[in-house]
Amino acid sequence: MLNFEWVTPTKIIFGQGCLNRLGSETARWGKKALLVYGKNSIRDTGIYPIVMEQFAAASIQVTEHAGVKSNPILSHAEEGVRKAREAGVEVIVAVGGGSVIDESKGIAVGACHPEPLWDFYLRKLPVRKALPLIAVQTFPATSSELNQVSVLTNDRTGEKFSVRSNEIFPKVTFLEPSFTIHIPIQQTAYAVTDMLSHLMEGYFTQTRDFPVQDGLVEGMSRALMGAMETLLQDPTNLDARSDLMWAGAWAWNGLLKAGVEGASIPNHMLEHPLSGLYDIPHGAGLSIIIPAWLRYKKWEVTSRIVKFGKDILGLPDLPPHRNDISNRERMTYGSAVDRVIQEIVAWYRKIGTPTTLHEAGISHIDFGKLTEQALALCRLWGISGYTAEDISAIYHLAEK
Repeated sequence: MLNFEWVTPTKIIFGQGCLNRLGSETARWGKKALLVYGKNSIRDTGIYPIVMEQFAAASIQVTEHAGVKSNPILSHAEEGVRKAREAGVEVIVAVGGGSVIDESKGIAVGACHPEPLWDFYLRKLPVRKALPLIAVQTFPATSSELNQVSVLTNDRTGEKFSVRSNEIFPKVTFLEPSFTIHIPIQQTAYAVTDMLSHLMEGYFTQTRDFPVQDGLVEGMSRALMGAMETLLQDPTNLDARSDLMWAGAWAWNGLLKAGVEGASIPNHMLEHPLSGLYDIPHGAGLSIIIPAWLRYKKWEVTSRIVKFGKDILGLPDLPPHRNDISNRERMTYGSAVDRVIQEIVAWYRKIGTPTTLHEAGISHIDFGKLTEQALALCRLWGISGYTAEDISAIYHLAEK
């Protein structure tokens, strides 16, 4: 296992009625808050009045910043920065899903720096400080409630980039599973696809077996898929919703790939341009990209795909998981890999997520623009082994 440094300073408050502590926890960080949320969902579900009552009880002055998009955009974050500065905000409270929390992190950075906000997402500048952030997760998927990453789309250029800094970890995160019962099953499926991708990325790209991390990924993946199967039958099942909320927080906060040699995120590198340019749900983009990437890389990650099929999907009669596959075994293992990929595609379709660009309704595809942006992310994220030809070929495999 490689040397690593892993930090998670976020305080988690989980369970029924936990939001009754929002006022007191927020007041520890400031008395002037910027409340960031999406459109109408927190009002429709009754969360908004609870939040406002908590602020009033703690004598917290509130400036509201509503309207965060599902793929949060730079211009809206910049407007939030302006509001935060004008109101003298001391703390930011994000009430929503990963998009709301991601934009709130961007605002927390922008409010503390005179430089253009996008420069931090281009990695031109390091984050020196940020306003404290309180997160109330209402749509688990991205792990933004328990990590130090923020993703924004530049609505002027179509680029979807990220910033990473320990300064933007939420100080406190509230996880109230009953808040997620209202989420439509289609949106839940996108969220689960995103969570699974966070587990699958490192699992498929690591250079060898890591028993501790493999066991964590396999157990969490089975739990996520099992919870999704339950919710297909009973969308209001609180135990399944609780499992998704807790797994979603852990899937992408760094623990599961800490010390894992070779782990990288090529599927996110390929998906960000897709949802950035075509404004589709991130989870939908991932269920399109992952099968195409697996088909393109099947001979490089054969043993890991077979292990996924055996230990996560529970497929019978697969050949043994081995890293030293001989040439005479290639046909047997190739057939096994194809079977695993087919099962992954079938499961995506079962839960209602697209597996091709055409299924997502994207017919006019700018392969050149997609490839250009993915290459830019290769450089920004330090992902090696991909040429423009490789990237274009994967996008073409995802077409139909």
